[in-house]
Amino acid sequence: MVVSKHGPLVGCFLLVAACTSSETEYSSKLVITHESGKCFIDESYDAILDVPQNLKLFASQIVEKDLPQKELNKKFDKLFFSPWTAKNKEISPMPFSGEYFGENLHKLSRKDTEYIRSNVKYRSVIKKKGIIIRNTMAKLWPTDSQLFKSLKNPGDSYPFDSNIQSLIRLGTPVSITAVSKDGLWAFVSSYAFSGWVSMHDVAYVNEQFMKTYMARTKMVAVKDGIVIKHKNRFLNKADIGTIIVKDKQGLLCPYKGFNGFARLIRCDASGFTEKPLAFTAENAIKITEQFLDQKYGWGGYLNLRDCSMLTMDYCTAFGVPLDRNGTAQLCGGNYVNLPKKNAALILSQGKPFLTLVGNKGHVMLYVGRYNNKPVFLHNVWGAPRAPDKKNRYVIGKTVLTTSDFGGDIEETENCKLEDVITVMRFI
Repeated sequence: MVVSKHGPLVGCFLLVAACTSSETEYSSKLVITHESGKCFIDESYDAILDVPQNLKLFASQIVEKDLPQKELNKKFDKLFFSPWTAKNKEISPMPFSGEYFGENLHKLSRKDTEYIRSNVKYRSVIKKKGIIIRNTMAKLWPTDSQLFKSLKNPGDSYPFDSNIQSLIRLGTPVSITAVSKDGLWAFVSSYAFSGWVSMHDVAYVNEQFMKTYMARTKMVAVKDGIVIKHKNRFLNKADIGTIIVKDKQGLLCPYKGFNGFARLIRCDASGFTEKPLAFTAENAIKITEQFLDQKYGWGGYLNLRDCSMLTMDYCTAFGVPLDRNGTAQLCGGNYVNLPKKNAALILSQGKPFLTLVGNKGHVMLYVGRYNNKPVFLHNVWGAPRAPDKKNRYVIGKTVLTTSDFGGDIEETENCKLEDVITVMRFI
């Protein structure tokens, strides 16, 4: 399965801009001009946020009994370990084609293009099981290069690297179906997506390892920036949504031996709890407060989050299985299609901190009511300054906004957040 682009919204609201063209100082703002418009990079965008950036305001609206955690967590574990246990249809990597700009903003040379194409086409086909032994980026093609479709069009330049599939976290079970021609990359499939990962970051597993690992108590990270140590030395780093295991003596972490196979070693870290974390108002606020104001990371770039990684990591902490792609998240369970004017419907049917809303390109967590408007937590790249989609603020972080967000634009047709929400899904 190839993960589609899962960050920017469609329509007028929150369309992204490719911010890599000529720069002009514009009073106190940095304005980056493109063929299709301008990016305004300035702290003044905080003034357009239409709700206090305080999640504690919504704690009293959370109904704790609304989440059947035991059943969902059991389903989560079955899916999580499915690359080891299920006979899934084999997924093949995508051939490399097309023209791209690299990290130096020049088109890839014929030599570079042929190297990537050959790396995929002449891969070694294998059938093995594995585990991710440190956070790594799964790529669409086996190369470290950033690949941008265009330097002029919104959504095709930085940060929207076409080669990024998703960040894949330490401890994730995978199946391995190919090794690149140069031997540096493995094509893996997790329970949520597939992609090429560095051979440094994945280890093979045998039957005994899988049996032992699946039998251990599952632990989930409930803090970002956890430092994991082995014998008081740095071993790994973990963020919310990371799953490892423990035995009676403590935490265990997968580690790659010289033979390429994983083994479990004793590790020490604070910030893990037995999965699932109990769904309470206090815990829901503690998790989401760590996301608020966090920088945007397309596909998990730089160990950050985009819109759908935020919702996925949030749900993982509570043992709720969720797809990686935003569209699949919204349409993969109990969902309803919404009319254009939908604020009242969201308020009447949405469950705070247990409801996802959005559209084909963007997903958000509904957190409750403020001044009789629904409020959403979401990680977003940009917001409009005008209804023609050409000029926009670069937000680039996780914020709280109401359904009226975008209503300060003179012509608000299709620019309010309410106008572009099309789906509501109940977790």
